[in-house]
Amino acid sequence: MWDLRDAARAIGAQLGELREPCAVTGATCDSRKVRPGDLFVALPGQRHDGHEFLKQAFARGAAGALISRPSLKGHNLLLTQDTQRALWELAAWRRSQLGVPVIGITGSFGKTTTKELLTAALSARYRTYRAPESYNTELGVPLSILSVPDDAEAVVLELGMTARGEIRELTELAQPWGGIITGVGEAHLATAGSVEDVAEAKWELAEAIPEEGQLALAWDYPQLRARIERCQAVVVRFGRNRQADFRPFDVQEGDLRGISFRAATPAGEVSVRVPMLGEHVATLACGALALAWTMGVRPEAAACALEDARPVPHRLELLSAPFGWILDDSYNANPLSVRAALQTVTSLHLPVGRRAALLGDMLDLGAHEERYHRRMIQEAHWHGLDSLYCFGKRASAAFGEWPGAGAAEDQDLEALLQLIKQDLAGSPAVLLVKGSRRIGLEQAVEALASP
Repeated sequence: MWDLRDAARAIGAQLGELREPCAVTGATCDSRKVRPGDLFVALPGQRHDGHEFLKQAFARGAAGALISRPSLKGHNLLLTQDTQRALWELAAWRRSQLGVPVIGITGSFGKTTTKELLTAALSARYRTYRAPESYNTELGVPLSILSVPDDAEAVVLELGMTARGEIRELTELAQPWGGIITGVGEAHLATAGSVEDVAEAKWELAEAIPEEGQLALAWDYPQLRARIERCQAVVVRFGRNRQADFRPFDVQEGDLRGISFRAATPAGEVSVRVPMLGEHVATLACGALALAWTMGVRPEAAACALEDARPVPHRLELLSAPFGWILDDSYNANPLSVRAALQTVTSLHLPVGRRAALLGDMLDLGAHEERYHRRMIQEAHWHGLDSLYCFGKRASAAFGEWPGAGAAEDQDLEALLQLIKQDLAGSPAVLLVKGSRRIGLEQAVEALASP
């Protein structure tokens, strides 16, 4: 909790008429998500300007608002020249007040899932605050910092990137004591360059961790192992690699309640059960166990706490549908995550006669995007899917690689959804839905799940 008057002094903002309460407990830039006690940050946008939603924000209980329009009248308004810059300055001021360890999580996949897993593992010993949803950008990270409660004993933040230098900027703000790098792969190649460039961008987190800090590092990736000398922090290794300090084995997937496995740790083997789908989650859970161990959480206690980890919406979330089930993995997509999703949908123990997938474009893959999309279609065939449906110009262009039943649409999603409903009607089926965020396949999930 922090006070509007202190915040105004810290960033040099002009504070107008005051009304109690002036205490702030969080921050958001979306008036629809304002909770009582939040600071509403009015940001200009391409389609909407946050200044137009002050009334709605205060009606929902905002304690104040950060604005850049001098003409606006009201109470508890912090006037600045640039609200986005002021947001960073405010978050930096708040970060300086937090005397607790901050852990940053980055990687080409699994960041949000790992954030939930680490939060659960740390909860065995610490009151842990985690960033909401996927708040991992130049807006999400400062908003998360401004929302850390006074009683937090550990803070878990997610750090995203599209190009080199972005994680460095986020770490300058977050000042992480520890971190987890989940892995690297073919993601953001259009802006980052190559997988080596992606690894270099992700390594900015490792370089930001102080000498007394701890880094849990995915040891299955040679691009990360090659950079180990450039990290001054203590490194704990996790992954399938036999050299890993924390390693999953005997992974049991297919159970609708989640995965179970044994984990080798420096303190001995432990049994782990996680209420999430996907074999790859076992490796991410070992990353959470590793970082928690460096903070004094015994592997047995952390493993027990992982049973309470929260599944993440739109990340391998199993939903009922009129034709059977939907495996909703629509939040985002790159070649690695598509591969993991295909393995998951074919491994689930479901009474179905057909297994199918609706795959959308994978964006930001650069010059070789055509090859990655052809490979995606081929892998769907190798995993033995009965039907495949593709949406978007990239996925549709690669659909010729598919030898079985299905269809492709580059623009008309509604027509494709009607065809899917017709094809899957009559016999129990499970349908994987996956595509990049901007493709918007969460709309497809909603439409297909409706009676």
